[in-house]
Amino acid sequence: MSVDTASALVILILLFPLAGAALNAVLGPRLGRGFVNLAGTLSIGAAFVVACVILGNVIAAPAGHSAVSVRLWQWLNLGSGNLSIGMDFTLDPLSALMVMVITGVGFLIHVYSVGYMEHDPGVARFFAYMNFFIFSMLTLVLAADLIILIVGWALVALSSYLLIGFWYERASAVLAARKAFITQVIGDVALVIAAFLIFLNAHTLSLPNIFARTAAFPSGGILVNGICALLAIGAFAKSAQFPLHTWLPDAMEGPTPVSALIHAATMVTAGVYLIARFHPLFNLAPIAGGMVACVGMGTALMAGIIALSQIDIKRVIAYSTMSQIGLMIYAVGIGAYSAGMFHFATHAVFKALLFMAAGNVIHSLHDEQDIRLMGGMAARMRWTHWAFLSGSLALAGIPLWAGWFSKENLLGFGTVAGPGPAPWLLYMVGVGVNVLTGLYAFRLWATVFHGEPQTARVYAAKEARNVLLVPVVILGVLSLIVAWPLQWPVPNAVRVFSDFLSPVFAGTPAGLASEPALWIAIVALVIGTLASLLGVGAAQRMWLHREPDPAAVAARLPRALPLLSYNKFYFDELYDAAFVRPVRAAARTARRVVEPDVFDGWIAGLTDLLRGFSVDLRAYQTGFIRDYAAAFTVGAVVLVVVTAVFLSR
Repeated sequence: MSVDTASALVILILLFPLAGAALNAVLGPRLGRGFVNLAGTLSIGAAFVVACVILGNVIAAPAGHSAVSVRLWQWLNLGSGNLSIGMDFTLDPLSALMVMVITGVGFLIHVYSVGYMEHDPGVARFFAYMNFFIFSMLTLVLAADLIILIVGWALVALSSYLLIGFWYERASAVLAARKAFITQVIGDVALVIAAFLIFLNAHTLSLPNIFARTAAFPSGGILVNGICALLAIGAFAKSAQFPLHTWLPDAMEGPTPVSALIHAATMVTAGVYLIARFHPLFNLAPIAGGMVACVGMGTALMAGIIALSQIDIKRVIAYSTMSQIGLMIYAVGIGAYSAGMFHFATHAVFKALLFMAAGNVIHSLHDEQDIRLMGGMAARMRWTHWAFLSGSLALAGIPLWAGWFSKENLLGFGTVAGPGPAPWLLYMVGVGVNVLTGLYAFRLWATVFHGEPQTARVYAAKEARNVLLVPVVILGVLSLIVAWPLQWPVPNAVRVFSDFLSPVFAGTPAGLASEPALWIAIVALVIGTLASLLGVGAAQRMWLHREPDPAAVAARLPRALPLLSYNKFYFDELYDAAFVRPVRAAARTARRVVEPDVFDGWIAGLTDLLRGFSVDLRAYQTGFIRDYAAAFTVGAVVLVVVTAVFLSR
């Protein structure tokens, strides 16, 4: 691929969603809903076509030439060339994968939004935000300069704030948007500090040049581990990983298409992409990599436990997202970058499906989200039911569905990555996550679609219209077949996906990039698959057949465990007590004591001083010419004497 071709493709794929956002924002309110729907969806459809062309060019590129970096223009050049910032973008297998998922899944979500937002008066603003979000994500994943990456990173946070708080008349939506933005700013600060340290040592902001100068970062040293730890904090905030995870469930206050776009296919996976993109540095930082792997697997376990007790249909899927992102973070932490990105690709498909199918249910029940008030939806929404079942099977990792290929491929690396017992321990935790995933996925499916209808709304529910149903059915089919030609979870089988990404991760140490032995892979595959089947089977017995009854099972558990799960391990309460309440108490004290006694007193004292000075000065304003002439004479004499003294020296 030539530089001119790459430049044209980058300009087009960024221009289409940006133009869609501008048209919807400026002309949408005047030209009406039909124009908004066309401009909003066609702009992303056009971007998807460009993404397909990018993918074709990357695949067709000769070996060793699959990555092309282009500079659209020079932005800043400071300090005699020491600080050069350009609008630099990279087209390589990793960015091609990202733009395909962002625009492909994003296009289906935009089509779905046409039906979901049909009666919303703010539809022009909604599509403007959605298009701008796609533009922000594309800027982030295509960036070949640290500053441009940070700009894209910040624009994604801004876009998510606008989308989560779209229904700003709801106090809960405003609070959720604020919470998401503030949490992500913590990660943004860490990312900026990491960028500063990288520039101080590599003396460049260009990502290809940084990765070519890894000698500036001694392997295993404090510097590279510190930089990677800061990058990881940025990734944790964006991808809702412990301890910066509490914003994700609250973000379900946005419309369902927002949940599908931001929290399934794009934004929350930006952290996974960041670590994968900076893999040359993480390969030199085993301590930071181990920390990333432990945080990822710990978050996957914690979110799986919480998902088991949630009653809001979208929050169950949100915690599922957090858990699956944790598995991806674990994979890139142990150096299985291709496996982590493979799970990213399949997860984007079946998780967007689950959110949109849940949106169909919510829509048909007139915005009801409590799963305890559902039941029996399968007989009323057959197509949505089968699509949701396909997504649930993929999420649970049942054989032949996409999630089985990617999740078992991901977990298999846990048995061979690195020395010592830690990888095996993390792998066994991952097996436990498989059981939990099957449990909460099919608890949700059984509770919503089976059993007796719980309210009159269920009896009146109808299947969604085609504009809402077609994207869901397409993703339901893809959730079954998308992984078949790409990657199988055993060595020496189909490995198109990892071969495609291999030029990007060519510098990965052999111990982390190697495939496990065949017998180890088969044993790991069998164990992981049996764990998934165990979770699904147990969920069906409890929530479908009531043998045993879930309430009876919960009663036998230690009382603290259901409470911890239902209350989300009390993280919100803990953060409120540790950060929010002390700040509010300090503010109240300042308002009650410091402000009236110090600031108001200081201002009042200054006012009195100036008032007294003005009274004294006013005494000299007599209005008589003789007084003014006398004062002028005295002043002139003093001036002459002072001047004479200085001149005599």
